[in-house]
Amino acid sequence: MNQHELLDNNRSRFSWLVTFCIVLLVVLLLLISFIRTIAQAERQVVEEYTQIWVRQLAQVHGLWIARFRPEQLEVNLYQRDALTGEQKPLEVIRLAMSQAGWPKVASAQQCQGLWRDMVGAELSGQGNAVTAAYKNQQCHYEFADVAILIYDPQQGLMTKEWL
Repeated sequence: MNQHELLDNNRSRFSWLVTFCIVLLVVLLLLISFIRTIAQAERQVVEEYTQIWVRQLAQVHGLWIARFRPEQLEVNLYQRDALTGEQKPLEVIRLAMSQAGWPKVASAQQCQGLWRDMVGAELSGQGNAVTAAYKNQQCHYEFADVAILIYDPQQGLMTKEWL
C-alpha cells in the first residue's frame, strides 16, 4: 500500500467516524427531546387532575351551602369529555361532609373512593401509576416520579408537590 492509498483510507475512516458521531449526536438530541416531552406530558396530566379536583370541590362546597349544610350530600357532578368537549354527567355520588363543608375521609380506601367520585375514574385506570395514601388526616395521591396531590379535608384544599 502506498502513501496515497493509506491517506485515502485514513480519510475514509475519519469521514465515517465523523458521520457516525454526528448521527449519534442527532439521535441523542432526539432522545433528550422525547424524554422532556414525556416529562411535560406527565406534568400536564397532574395539572389537569388538579384543575378537575378544584372545580369539583367548588361545586360540592357550593351545593353543600345551597342545601343548608347537610352531613351527607348527594351530588350529580359533571365532567367535560376530552374528545367531544361536551359536559357528561358522572354517577350520582353520596359524600360525607365535614362541618366546614368539604368531603370527609378517614382512610386510604376512602381516599381512593373520593378520587373515583371527584375524577370519575378509578385510580388503577389512569395512564400513570397513581397511588392513594392517608397521612396526617389528608389524602396523598402520588403520581410515580412526577408529583403528589394532597387533599386536605379540613380546609378543602388540593395542593401539589412536584417530585
